[in-house]
Amino acid sequence: MANHREWEFGAHRAYFEAPDLLVMKFNGPSKLEDSKKVLEICQEVAAKGPVFVISDVSNSSIEKDARELLVAQAKAEWFRGHVYLGTGPLQRAGAKALMLALYFTGKWTVDVDFADSERDARDLIAKKRVQPPKK
Repeated sequence: MANHREWEFGAHRAYFEAPDLLVMKFNGPSKLEDSKKVLEICQEVAAKGPVFVISDVSNSSIEKDARELLVAQAKAEWFRGHVYLGTGPLQRAGAKALMLALYFTGKWTVDVDFADSERDARDLIAKKRVQPPKK
């Protein structure tokens, strides 16, 4: 896999930075097809091991069926951690609802954090990299 890879799907964008960082920037509503692409990207980048994800949701929303697909098909073993950016009350509530639903499935043990900027998210991930991955 290349050290840097990019995807565009709908109005959304994602890029992977080796060794283990996936940055996703969502713009506008995320529909079912967008969630399918998110799952495909996450599975691909995690093929060599779990990754950290930064999701910028400051200009986005997620439709119910798209959220339900993520809950049903996301795999904890793909991730070391997930940091959300740009979360106002609505986005934070949506992100928490998604993560809570995943926790209740019994298959989700991934840390979820919130940061005010991408720099803050990267600093948080740098600290977490030196911690052993959760089993």
